[in-house]
Amino acid sequence: MINVNPSQKKNKKRPCKKKMYKNQPYKNRKLMRVLSILLLSLIPFTVAAQLTVPAGSAVKITGQISTRGSVNNNSSLADFSTAHLFLTGSNQTLATISPVVLQGLTIDGGGTKTAAGEWTVTRDLTFTQGIFTPGSGKLTYSGTTTLNGNVNSFVNGTLFQRGTGSRFFPIGVANAYIPLRFNDVQDAAVEVGVTAFTGGTNLVFPPDVKDITNNRYWELSTSGGSLPASTVSLYVPGSSVELLQPLVVIEADNISGATAINMGGGALDQFVTSFSTVSKPIVTIGLGENIDLKILDLITPYNEDLINDKLQIVNVDYVVENKVTLLDRWGVVVKEWTNYRNDDNFDFSTLSPGNYICVMEYQLTPSSPKVKLSQMVSILKAK
Repeated sequence: MINVNPSQKKNKKRPCKKKMYKNQPYKNRKLMRVLSILLLSLIPFTVAAQLTVPAGSAVKITGQISTRGSVNNNSSLADFSTAHLFLTGSNQTLATISPVVLQGLTIDGGGTKTAAGEWTVTRDLTFTQGIFTPGSGKLTYSGTTTLNGNVNSFVNGTLFQRGTGSRFFPIGVANAYIPLRFNDVQDAAVEVGVTAFTGGTNLVFPPDVKDITNNRYWELSTSGGSLPASTVSLYVPGSSVELLQPLVVIEADNISGATAINMGGGALDQFVTSFSTVSKPIVTIGLGENIDLKILDLITPYNEDLINDKLQIVNVDYVVENKVTLLDRWGVVVKEWTNYRNDDNFDFSTLSPGNYICVMEYQLTPSSPKVKLSQMVSILKAK
């Protein structure tokens, strides 16, 4: 065990050092021991056993430190802000009684790294081999370099990040690596946490979503403020991508009975990216339904049977926005509607019998591309 303690006993086998300290005040002797620790840590060194900072130790740890044992910080006066810690053991624990700021942290050596207390990494957070489990602790990354992970090394639990731009979260659960990415975070002050889950949900799906895929979901949280106004990309392994059905991102307030919102989406490079920005704490991947929109081609408003008196568009209620235009045979606009619904109260008997062109421009989701649908409609006068 390496015990980083400025108050450790003097080495009686070296009388020359004892003599050197003989006439020096106690505070000076303590300062020189601290300085010796600082100079030692300027060069990379490996700790085979555990690294412990005892209570009350006012030390500054700097440089590259590699350890195969546990790391225990029992002092609120210890400074790790310029240290890069390499965890290279098969199973290790990190514990601190007060928040620790590290310049770098590398997860290597395999096994599980379990944390207690708050650990913040300001520059380099590297996942090579091994699973980092925050447990009762907290891991926050505030650097500018985009993180990477892999199936053998990720955070099993909540990972927090601060910063703008693309923010990648190499997270998973148990043996499943299921990362998430925010594509364009604008607010650097908000600390965002992401946790991955495998398991079922009890969501109420909108008509254009029939189920979720891969039995997984992600939970988003912040340290204050709103969720980032960013699109989100969710990981889906290439072998499980459903090519015959559209994959979309859906969001909800919770996993138990909440109504899901279809954010649209497209699959690329094992990620499904939403069309719209995230606003709910639960996100997952949904299997989209193909909505069959159809403009019926016959209106008979002049008789008294109350059948086919209005323009009918099948499944129009499932689109978020639409604009419907009715043109006569010369292309002159006869009537326009914004967000047309089949219960519209327009009186079609005010139009002359004949053939018209009905054009609907619509969007299935708030950020999906606009699509046009055209159909000739006949307004007939009963005999």
